[in-house]
Amino acid sequence: MKCRRGTFVDAWFPFAERPTVPAPMRHIVYVQTMVRLRNGDLRALVMLTTTSPRMIDAIPPGLGISISPDASSRLGMRSGFTIDVHRLALLPPEPEWFPDIERDGFIVAHADPHLRDSITRRYDEMKRRFPNPALLLGPAM
Repeated sequence: MKCRRGTFVDAWFPFAERPTVPAPMRHIVYVQTMVRLRNGDLRALVMLTTTSPRMIDAIPPGLGISISPDASSRLGMRSGFTIDVHRLALLPPEPEWFPDIERDGFIVAHADPHLRDSITRRYDEMKRRFPNPALLLGPAM
């Protein structure tokens, strides 16, 4: 399985206005975990990453993780960004949602253990603060 915890990948992360359809533009997302639904289908629970100041300002206090330009460069990415821990999508690991899933360059970067642990701590905090996530997007389950 190419989609796995701790990776950054390109996805058609859905917009809040149309939460059940792929967005018209790609976003790099962080794969928090893989989830097996009751019917046996597999889904990737992903978090949006953003460089948009407007979107960063909308993240509830304490639920964004800023990645500096230097840290981003070490990951092999071009610029600093923020992981929005509360903007989640549960997506099927299929080309409709992950356009490069069948290609060699699908994984953009791997989070190191320290970053994975930091994201998990923020995610756990988000679940305590927002038992029903503020924004969970994706196709019907």
